[in-house]
Amino acid sequence: MKRRRLPEIPMDVMMEIFTRLPPKSLMRFKCVSKLWSSLICSRYFSERFLTVPSPRLYIFNHYHSVILSSAPDTTTSTTPSSSSSSFVHLYNLTTRQLVTLPAIKSYMMPSRKCKNLRSFPTYYFGHDPVNDLYKVICSISQTLISREITIISEYWVFVLKPGGSWKKVAPPDLVDFCPHVPIREGLSINGVIYYLAWIHISNIVVVSFDIKSEEFKMIRLPHKDSEALEIWIPDPGFIEYGGKATVFDYRCLRDNGMVDLWVLEDAGNKEWSRKTLHLPPSQLHLVKNITFKVNGATQNGKVILIPLGNLLSPYHFLCYDVKKNDMRKIEIKGIPDHWFHRESVFYLET
Repeated sequence: MKRRRLPEIPMDVMMEIFTRLPPKSLMRFKCVSKLWSSLICSRYFSERFLTVPSPRLYIFNHYHSVILSSAPDTTTSTTPSSSSSSFVHLYNLTTRQLVTLPAIKSYMMPSRKCKNLRSFPTYYFGHDPVNDLYKVICSISQTLISREITIISEYWVFVLKPGGSWKKVAPPDLVDFCPHVPIREGLSINGVIYYLAWIHISNIVVVSFDIKSEEFKMIRLPHKDSEALEIWIPDPGFIEYGGKATVFDYRCLRDNGMVDLWVLEDAGNKEWSRKTLHLPPSQLHLVKNITFKVNGATQNGKVILIPLGNLLSPYHFLCYDVKKNDMRKIEIKGIPDHWFHRESVFYLET
C-alpha cells in the first residue's frame, strides 16, 4: 500500500505558529530538523518573536530568583550565575546560555589598595541597527575623596562577535563633556544609549553614546523656575517616552498626584519639553502617603512604581500608563514567604 504524503505546512504559517509558542518549546523544537533549527535561530524570527506580547514577571534578589507568569502552574526557581567586578556575564533566561566577557585591563578597575579611592564600573548593552551589531559599553568612574571629590573616567566598548575584545574609547574633546559617575540604568533607543550621571555631588546630566559611531555627548538637564532640575529632584526616574529619553519627576506624586515628564526632544540641539500629568481624583488613594521608586518602564509607555521598604504580603506595584494618564494597582500572588524578609527587585516583560 502506497503511503500518502502529507502536504507541507507553508513557511509563513509555520512562522506564525512558532511565534505563539513558549520559548522553552522552541528550544526543544530545534532538535526536530535542520530547517526548524535554522528558522528558530534566525535573526528575522527572533525579531518577529519579540513583537508578540508575552506577559511575564521576573523577580529576583542576590540569592534566588522566581519566575511568575500569567499562565497557571508556571512558577519556577533558578539560581543566577554570580558576577564579579572584573567580568561581565550575559545570561539568556530562555536558553540558559551564559557568555562571560573577558576582563577589562585597566588600572581603574576596583581595588582595595586605597580607602579614599573608589572605582565604579557600569555596563550598558545596546544594538547598532545600521550594522546589526550588539555592543557592551563600560564606563569606569574613579572618585578620590579628600577635601573635595575628584572624578576621572574611562570608556570601553566590546562588540559581541567571535574573537571580540575590549577597546578603549577616547572621550570627546569638548568643553561641555567631563568625567562622571553613572547613577541609573541606561536606555537603548534607536541606536543610542542614554544614562543619567553625576558630575558633581549636586549636578546630574544625561550622557548619550552613539552605538555606531561610538561617540559620547553630555546634555545638561533643563531648568524649572530658574532652578536646575537636579537640585530639586533627589532621585529622578529615567524612562523612554514616545521613543525619547525622559526624566520622570514624581516628587509631588504622593502628596497631590502630580508628575512632570521632561522629554529630550532633540539630543543634538539639547532641547527639552515639559509635560505635567495629574492623576484622576479616583486614583489618588493609590499613591497617598506611600513612597515609591521608579523601576523602569515597559515598551508601550507604562511606568513601573514599586513601594520602598520591606515586601508586604500581598505584594503589589503600580503600573502608570502615562499616555492615558491611568494608574493600576497590581498584586503579585505566589511569592514564597521567605521573600518578604529581604529586599527584592523585579523586572517586567511585555
